[in-house]
Amino acid sequence: MDFDLSIIIERSPYIVFAFLRDKDTYPQEDNSPVLLLERTIAGPLGVGTRYREIVQMLPFYKGEILSEITHFESRHRLDEDWQGPCMKGCLTYLFLPENGGTKLIQRETVNLCGLLWLLSPLFKLTLGSALRRRLNDIKHVLESGWIQ
Repeated sequence: MDFDLSIIIERSPYIVFAFLRDKDTYPQEDNSPVLLLERTIAGPLGVGTRYREIVQMLPFYKGEILSEITHFESRHRLDEDWQGPCMKGCLTYLFLPENGGTKLIQRETVNLCGLLWLLSPLFKLTLGSALRRRLNDIKHVLESGWIQ
């Protein structure tokens, strides 16, 4: 399943890129499904940087997601491949200047495995809603004064 979302954020592409690039360095919101987010490899950020996330997927189920940056073009593009329980995918963020701000485009492909594939229609609705909510949260945080 594919998702193609975008939002306008009244901050420069540099600031929006830095926020997503440094995702492991700031605390998660109280209502975030991300319980833990850590970088698992030392060194400068870029292609090959890896992350580990623990995500509350259902009220009674937590899952681990492992990801790796596969494309890193400062202020322009950031790609990650990721794998979690019964799913894997790729995520692309594009950062386009627009009227003094940034048009943030998120493209994500999710492939479900095993029995989870049977729930694809429900999963697509649920995940699509969660991705839109996350973009709105990013916009809110950045426009309400987040400083790197």
